[in-house]
Amino acid sequence: MALPPILSGRQDINWRYDEITGKFVFQEILGEVHEVVEFPELDGRRGFRLNERPVDDGSIRVYKGNVLGDKIPANLQSRVTSEPIGPQVNITPSTMKVVVPSTVDLGSKYISAYNGVGGGKTVENDLYIQYVALNSKLSRDGTLPMEGNLNFNSHKAINVAPGTNSTDGINLSQLAALSNLLTNEVNTRTNADSTINSKLNPLLSLVKWTKFSLLERDYANDNESGTLGMESYAGQKGILIWYNARSRIGGIGAYGNSDSDFQVIDDQSAGQFNFRWTSPGNALMRWILIQWITDYIP
Repeated sequence: MALPPILSGRQDINWRYDEITGKFVFQEILGEVHEVVEFPELDGRRGFRLNERPVDDGSIRVYKGNVLGDKIPANLQSRVTSEPIGPQVNITPSTMKVVVPSTVDLGSKYISAYNGVGGGKTVENDLYIQYVALNSKLSRDGTLPMEGNLNFNSHKAINVAPGTNSTDGINLSQLAALSNLLTNEVNTRTNADSTINSKLNPLLSLVKWTKFSLLERDYANDNESGTLGMESYAGQKGILIWYNARSRIGGIGAYGNSDSDFQVIDDQSAGQFNFRWTSPGNALMRWILIQWITDYIP
């Protein structure tokens, strides 16, 4: 049964876990407001921490502002995987941290909407995980469970039959056979790696690629039209290979102008690619961003 939406996430609960169904029960957070603070553990970067761990399913939205009325497309912050610039944020769901650009003043307010699954890592969570892992029964004949550990007191288990089912134990001869197979596999892969490396090593002085990314984003989920960030290559050099899925137009680097149906903008001063779209029919983008540090000049 779905939980009703709430305005702000709760810090007083652990994971929203239903032990009967074995599933997490998400709860929609409509408008959680936070002030920007400094993260000493992140080299002084600025941002804020959500009250609950968000479900990283594309539903996370962060807006500039502090009331529900501020949740408009013009205030929406674009999510990026690198250092945020301008109207962007970097979201790390596992730590519930949202990092904003370093130019944002401390005390500035953001309002967030997301699906929460409860508080962060706690002692109770760790104990529950251990309970699930250890709450199994060892049976001698399939009917009599053993309540404690099975202690061989430094003696061997002898005459162990070869395991045949996925839940069976295995004996030493099976382990030896597996070890031989793994050794042969390692040797084969090592020889293959040596061959490949001998061919690739001459390229190391030529190729200085540092990062590849493969992303897809439907900007129609943000608004019917507008301009938002795609990805940053700040501090490096970058080339964008893109494909507009609905118009079936692809290209490399910048594309279009203010009169075209959509536009790929290379903001070289900011080290950032942006995307402008005019309708949902040209809002679905897929791209690869290749980044490197130095060019090869023969």
